[in-house]
Amino acid sequence: MGCNLCRLFLVIADEEGEPYGIGMPGPADQASEEVQWIKAAQRGEREPFGFLIERYQRRVLSHVARLVRRRDDAEDIAQEVFIKVFRALRTFNFQSSFAAWLSRVTVNHCYDYLRRERASRIDFDWQAPEGEQEEFDTRVEKAEERSPDPEKQAVLRDLVSKLLDRAPAEDRIVLGLKELEGMSVEEIAEILDLNLSTVKVRLHRARKRMLEDFRSLARGK
Repeated sequence: MGCNLCRLFLVIADEEGEPYGIGMPGPADQASEEVQWIKAAQRGEREPFGFLIERYQRRVLSHVARLVRRRDDAEDIAQEVFIKVFRALRTFNFQSSFAAWLSRVTVNHCYDYLRRERASRIDFDWQAPEGEQEEFDTRVEKAEERSPDPEKQAVLRDLVSKLLDRAPAEDRIVLGLKELEGMSVEEIAEILDLNLSTVKVRLHRARKRMLEDFRSLARGK
């Protein structure tokens, strides 16, 4: 993905008419390598931004893949994220870490994508395709048998995956960051720019809605 992103960035920079530099400002002992890259990229230099892409592309792609849950679209969405980062980079003021700021841009972009995707659906409580409901019911019955059996654990993970795919965008984001990315409430609060109590409330509500949706699916509704 790195080469594609770098080529894409060069095209965007040309379209924006940005000035291109060749060096990174400031002596190495006065600022970290990353800070130098960011400051140079903020002035429109292409190469330092390419370094940032190389450093963070896996992190961004991981966020996108876990939150959007569409592998076929993940790379395209990650490219869109870096386009947005390039265009917004001058607003980065170093008050938080670049990694946290980048994660916030990524999550917000995924949230917008999920809202658009949800809006294109007729109804949240969609009916499963023919044959899929029977398969789901069988898996539910197996999952209800309390056992540490790895196969049953895999079934449970698959059920959670289905429920996340059905979840509203806000729920999928907060649950994805907590349950899939393994982030703390504090980290989620920083990324989403929310206070801790708000994140806890959103997590509680998202888990409650997921449980209700699970029960609805188990009843075949």
